[in-house]
Amino acid sequence: MKRPFSVFTLGCAILCLNTAVKADTSHNVADNAGTDLEQKAADAARRGDSSDEVAAYEQLVDKNPDSVPLLLKYADALKKDRQWDSAVSEYEKVLRLQPNNTEAILGIGTVRRWQGNIDGATSAYERARTQDPKNPEAMLGLASTFAIDHNLDSADAYYEQAVQKWPENSEVQQAAYDFRRQRNPKLYGYWESGLSSETRQGGAIIPFAGQEEVGVEYQKIINFAPQLGHTEIYSRDDKTLLYTHYFGLNHMLDFAARASEYKYNVPDSALGYSSIDTYHEYRIRYTVPITQQQVFAVRYTARPTILKLSQDKFTAHKVEAELNSHWTPRFSTLLGGGWLRDLDSNSTSISNLTNRSLVKVGVQLDMTNRFSLAAKYITNPDLDNTMRATSILEGNYSITDTWSGIARARLDDYKTGANQTGTYLGLRFVPNSHWWSEFGLKYEQRGSESGNYGLVSINYRF
Repeated sequence: MKRPFSVFTLGCAILCLNTAVKADTSHNVADNAGTDLEQKAADAARRGDSSDEVAAYEQLVDKNPDSVPLLLKYADALKKDRQWDSAVSEYEKVLRLQPNNTEAILGIGTVRRWQGNIDGATSAYERARTQDPKNPEAMLGLASTFAIDHNLDSADAYYEQAVQKWPENSEVQQAAYDFRRQRNPKLYGYWESGLSSETRQGGAIIPFAGQEEVGVEYQKIINFAPQLGHTEIYSRDDKTLLYTHYFGLNHMLDFAARASEYKYNVPDSALGYSSIDTYHEYRIRYTVPITQQQVFAVRYTARPTILKLSQDKFTAHKVEAELNSHWTPRFSTLLGGGWLRDLDSNSTSISNLTNRSLVKVGVQLDMTNRFSLAAKYITNPDLDNTMRATSILEGNYSITDTWSGIARARLDDYKTGANQTGTYLGLRFVPNSHWWSEFGLKYEQRGSESGNYGLVSINYRF
């Protein structure tokens, strides 16, 4: 006997069909939403906008918390956005899901290296190298970690191993080539013209013995009087010997010995102060990391000096200390102080030696991975006791990996006479590991005098 097709049966069939259609539609909407977010993340990565990339992957990971590929992309985005502790946390989530995931271990090594955690970086890279010996990134990571720690002999050994093991890998060959430039001599030159002075500088730095550098430098500074029609008052010739020993990352000892001689182009009576004939300057500076984020430096300067007319002799002394602090990966501060015993700016004899306190304050904020702002205030800038203080505001923007733009505003607070202001626009060009350069134009004004002046700086490493 044939069963009748009831209204109830028909209703159930329609309900089931409707539920299936809704489920399929919901699945498609979710897929589309995920695709849109992945596209948004990819677009942000192309723009270099790591914050938008992080936001997109965060939403994707919320919907798929156990997806290893998404967790890795999220961690990589956090790493690029300098959210380093959060990036490590995501890499560790991957390792809980896949304990032998080499990409996550390498990611942790890179973050620790960027943080300056040498032990953490080498531990991660060694683990990755043991686990995946065919992956060159682990060995390159170890080599670069030793390089930033100034253990150049160990870095060289690892780069050489990588070159021998992966002779056809262009990334390995380029990394080793770039590192070897660090062990070659460097030449540099600098020229800056201005309303009150002109500076010409040249020098050479020669690395040796793995953790040492020696250098020589010549500098000529010509000082002008804007109020006297840009008249050249005097020039100073400096000859300097430099030495640096690196104990490790942010841990070094510097020594400099300078001989300076003045030549005057106006009568002493027109100067109104006791001019310097010659001086020798000896500086020693020690820099040590207190923590990974706190670096302390102290410097002592002694400057035996001979005055021009009287040939009187005295020794100026300067003691400085400063603390550089990275409070977050994007925000850092500089706080320093010190003591100076030197002739006052308008002294007429060595009886006018005075004691002064020194202040140095700075702040830097990296707004994005491309754009940063910095400000600095310094009392009694080095080698110029005519100034009370200098204030500098600077912005840097990375246009490409090769080109950067610089904008700077400066105020020089002179002890006597009008203050001087200046604005500067420049470009920085770094095409490869051999070449670093900057050039630009500035406008300066002091009292009724003003003008446009240039700056060129070039560094070449063989």
